[in-house]
Amino acid sequence: MSGIDRITAKILDQAKLQAENRVDYARETAKKAEAGLKKRFNRTMEAERIKAAEEGDEAAKRVIANVMLEGRKKKLAARQDAVNLVFEKVITEMTGLPEKDYIEFLAGLALPVLKKGENELILNNRDKNTIGMKLLKMLKAKSPDMMVVVSDESVLSAGGLVVKNGNIQTNLTMESIIRLEREKLETDVVGLIFESE
Repeated sequence: MSGIDRITAKILDQAKLQAENRVDYARETAKKAEAGLKKRFNRTMEAERIKAAEEGDEAAKRVIANVMLEGRKKKLAARQDAVNLVFEKVITEMTGLPEKDYIEFLAGLALPVLKKGENELILNNRDKNTIGMKLLKMLKAKSPDMMVVVSDESVLSAGGLVVKNGNIQTNLTMESIIRLEREKLETDVVGLIFESE
């Protein structure tokens, strides 16, 4: 082999060795980069998993809070319905009293509000037709100096009456009485109905 061939072979060997070293270096760098990317990917995935779990927990808490709020609303509505039923039952019981007792009850309502002059008793149609005259008779017996008549008008009410003296009307219907008394009694009624809670 001539000198030029040896020099060329030596240069080619060195170039080949350098190329191999560069390829090895590139492979090593690629492996390190891949390992770094895998670590970063795993850290990112773990952070996203934690974030998703926290968001899921928060969403679950909001759902639970909303369900509990709806439950409280429904419970409150059920309580209100039960209280309404109690007061409706009171009206039914009062208007369903035996006739004599019911007439005395109405007379007891009317007597304190009768005034000098003509007093009109406004009843619902049922009471006007069934007990109107009997009530009138009882009121005249208990308060003979008062002028009392049963009005031709009627009131839309389950029971009770309206006493009219001139321009002044006193609403003594069952609904009106219950509405006024309800404010005072509702807390006690709730306590009695739901005392075990």
